[in-house]
Amino acid sequence: MELKFTMVMDETLARKMSYIGKYYGRSRIKEIEWACKEWVRKFEAEVDKIELEDA
Repeated sequence: MELKFTMVMDETLARKMSYIGKYYGRSRIKEIEWACKEWVRKFEAEVDKIELEDA
């Protein structure tokens, strides 16, 4: 299931995410999605696995 939502972001950060995404062949939103997945992966590796019923 995909969830759509609006995200407010500083213009400078948004432009930098676009730049990074373009470097890796992704759109800004796909770069943000990738970064979020990496953040969750890192959190789960360092802290604990997230069980969705806990969220």
